[in-house]
Amino acid sequence: MTDQSGNPHHEIADYISTMTAQLAQMAAAENFVLLTHLLEIAWLEAERLCGRDSIAPRRRSVDG
Repeated sequence: MTDQSGNPHHEIADYISTMTAQLAQMAAAENFVLLTHLLEIAWLEAERLCGRDSIAPRRRSVDG
């Protein structure tokens, strides 16, 4: 599996980034502090592997 940039793992890292961001949002909504932190670390690493310099995943409000 190779993407346009020639990096065979970019697509997988992008998928992991998406999934961990969503899981971190879910954990944050339930106030699972440590789990949220660990998932955000995994998200940041996936973002780094994708070549993106991200700060933190956007969190959904508790209402939405």
